[in-house]
Amino acid sequence: MEVDDVKSFDIGIMPLSDDLWTRGKCALKIVQYQAVGIPVVCSPVGANREIVKHGNNGLWATTHDEWVRHLSLLIESPTLRKKMGVAGRKIITERYSVQAVGERIVRLMKDLTAGMETVQ
Repeated sequence: MEVDDVKSFDIGIMPLSDDLWTRGKCALKIVQYQAVGIPVVCSPVGANREIVKHGNNGLWATTHDEWVRHLSLLIESPTLRKKMGVAGRKIITERYSVQAVGERIVRLMKDLTAGMETVQ
């Protein structure tokens, strides 16, 4: 997905069936939506459950009625869309941004290097 295309969305969706294959998916679409401040409605499957906190930075839907209700809620409330979009962006920035991941990588590399020095 191109950033400009995603930015043009009002709501991001990620429906998934609950099976072994989808439980292993990485929730990339959700990360992309939330990185640009788009609220999401998704199936609470696999990594989706780790990223989306229901009612905070998005909504979970499992049944047809939940999909309709949650999408309608966001469609009808620009304020709620904004609030959830901001909350989603915050989570992505804290967990998946270059700064957040970069710090972890540097720490891991230092730990690996220190471990190699003790082996030699």
